[in-house]
Amino acid sequence: MSNVRNQLAPVAPWLFAGVFCLFCLAFYLPLSSKATNNVFYVGLALPTFIWLLARPRALMSLWRPFAWLFVLLSLMVTLDASDVAGLKKALYLLLFFASCVLLEGGRPGVQQVFSWFALASVGILLWVAVDWLWIWLHGERWVRYVYLLGVNINPVYVSLLITSALVFLWLFHVSDRLERHSRAALVFGLLVLAGLVVLCSSIFQARSALLGFGLFFTAYCVTKRMLVLGLALLVLLAGLLFFLGGAELLLNRGLSHRTDIWQDAWQRLTTQCNVWLGCGADDYLFLGKWQHPHSGYFSMLYRNGVLGALLFALFAAVFFWQGIRARSRWMLLALVGWGSLLTTTNGVLTSPQPLWVYFWLPTFMAIIEGQQAALQAYYAARRQVPHGAS
Repeated sequence: MSNVRNQLAPVAPWLFAGVFCLFCLAFYLPLSSKATNNVFYVGLALPTFIWLLARPRALMSLWRPFAWLFVLLSLMVTLDASDVAGLKKALYLLLFFASCVLLEGGRPGVQQVFSWFALASVGILLWVAVDWLWIWLHGERWVRYVYLLGVNINPVYVSLLITSALVFLWLFHVSDRLERHSRAALVFGLLVLAGLVVLCSSIFQARSALLGFGLFFTAYCVTKRMLVLGLALLVLLAGLLFFLGGAELLLNRGLSHRTDIWQDAWQRLTTQCNVWLGCGADDYLFLGKWQHPHSGYFSMLYRNGVLGALLFALFAAVFFWQGIRARSRWMLLALVGWGSLLTTTNGVLTSPQPLWVYFWLPTFMAIIEGQQAALQAYYAARRQVPHGAS
């Protein structure tokens, strides 16, 4: 038995990394939500839980630097949960965070695994773009791409997954090389990146992805001290988009009733619910049609009231303070998700969803990136504590 265990030991990290990548890619695949959840529960959550419990005394080394995350997430989920079963979301999110910690403790790490996901996402974008153009050539009109691998998809989520992948490749694999070559190469590369994101957003008609990218783009230009040049690039890209007719394609759905939905949600919150505790997970249809406020931030306020909004604001404040102090590239990537929350999703405290890949994963990695010394101390504590000690 010990020989078998020794032979499997080198394989285990790669197997876990493969399952982690599969979980990220699962949101592109024609799988049911139950099947995707099972990939997380069985392939990531259960092994991570066993890994944590194998060295219980070492957990104190993990608690100290990340206590604020554990406490705030637990409080937000407790306030958000409509029943006892809803409390499981805190456990799921914390186990997802712990799975990132587990993966970072060996090779391949999260960066390499996300690179696999990002390359696959670029391949999906190229394939979809060709199919989209083919549809236009035969129908002489631009369509909103809503089918992938023969299955109806949420085009906004797919667009955000691909946009997050493009930005990741830029931050971790492309920008530094271009910057070492020349400033002009960096600017040209940034223009190409923006063009690919606009193409992706046009194919799926996903303005939320553009909002997320816009927030990242602004922050990136500020960090590189090229804000004026960045704005000039955006003006150039907007001009090209207008000249080619892409602006009409992105704007033909108007504001998608967002302002009317938010007004209805605010009126119900202030007149029929408890402003401090919110309306909870009710079955109210906004404007008689939509099931949620179509804004992650507004959803937090509507469901959990001012108290929930303040908890989330505190979480955001600590996150960005740590990310800016650490000059985290993962934080810049997370801005794609944070920006998209302005106009999409029903909050952020969910069971496994695409939101976990483009919002929670980079958010968790930015938190981990800012605590490298504490993380190494935890790995060292695991090595020192006898197996099964308590």
